[in-house]
Amino acid sequence: MSDKVLLTGISGFVAKHVAIELLNSGFEVLGTVRNKNSIEQTKKTLEENNVSTEKLSFVELDLLKDEGWNEAAKGCKYIIHVASPFPFKVSNDRESLTPAAKDGTLRVLNAGINAGVEHFVKTSSIVCMFRKPNRTNPYTFGENDWTDVEWNKTTDYFVSKTRAEKAAWDLMERKGLKNNLTCINPGFVLGDFLNEKSCTSMEYIKQLLQGKFPAAPKFSVMISHVKDIARAHVLSLANKRAGGRRLIVGSEVRSILELSKIMAENLPSHAKKLPKKELPNFMVKILSYIDTSAKNLVPDLGLTMQTDQTYAEEILQMKFLPSETAVIDAAKSVVRLKLA
Repeated sequence: MSDKVLLTGISGFVAKHVAIELLNSGFEVLGTVRNKNSIEQTKKTLEENNVSTEKLSFVELDLLKDEGWNEAAKGCKYIIHVASPFPFKVSNDRESLTPAAKDGTLRVLNAGINAGVEHFVKTSSIVCMFRKPNRTNPYTFGENDWTDVEWNKTTDYFVSKTRAEKAAWDLMERKGLKNNLTCINPGFVLGDFLNEKSCTSMEYIKQLLQGKFPAAPKFSVMISHVKDIARAHVLSLANKRAGGRRLIVGSEVRSILELSKIMAENLPSHAKKLPKKELPNFMVKILSYIDTSAKNLVPDLGLTMQTDQTYAEEILQMKFLPSETAVIDAAKSVVRLKLA
């Protein structure tokens, strides 16, 4: 069996970086796309980043359908499951994203189990860990914490990611394969966006740079560099210590106002458009009825999160990049791509 990796959602922001890390490390990669129209653009982007695509192939598969997954997993030593919906707007139906996220995860894992795949790495998120009622301020979370999906303030994306990760662990435990799974749990993912394909992380940076936020919500989150996330996925594949673990990958916790200041200092051309002050919480709550993307922020307004990710650095034997680097790389790529 060759060191072949099935990589889901290869055209997405995180997965493109995972593909670069895999191909540069000598792996053979079979990337899944929901629509074959994204194949050429993905291949072109990788080649523009000096990546050889000789060991890269593609297959069109849908997370909502069984067809093709068993065949795709055959002959693969590893599976990295990145694909999961993350729309910018928030739906009133809290379960709207769950079928693609949870059922899709189970489809991918079952196909891999049937094919005798050695190790699975799933892209999860800290959103599976930190949202629950009655938190202290500051509040601390870690590898053993779970978001409360029954809490009515837990929005669709948080629900879908939590249900998907829980379902993954439940399945692997039932099969006696818990140590064959690693979950990577990043925070707000930033870094070089590589091409114009929109994603929620890009949308927030773009709107800040375009002056769409006259003031910043009092929202703070751990920042994760996409290069660290990609590297963590690949380093987990053959790392026995990473088996059965949820690895928090990221660096400092930053507020949106701090992100704006970092961008203003490093992109003086856009400094005037970036917010200089914070918005009262009640204003953000009112705005969330008009702009649903703000709903993801409301339950955490004014709260400061704390976590210790040094255990993940120790397991992976790597040092995570500083948050400033992630913010600057993200902002500069948005400007380079002429999106702001």
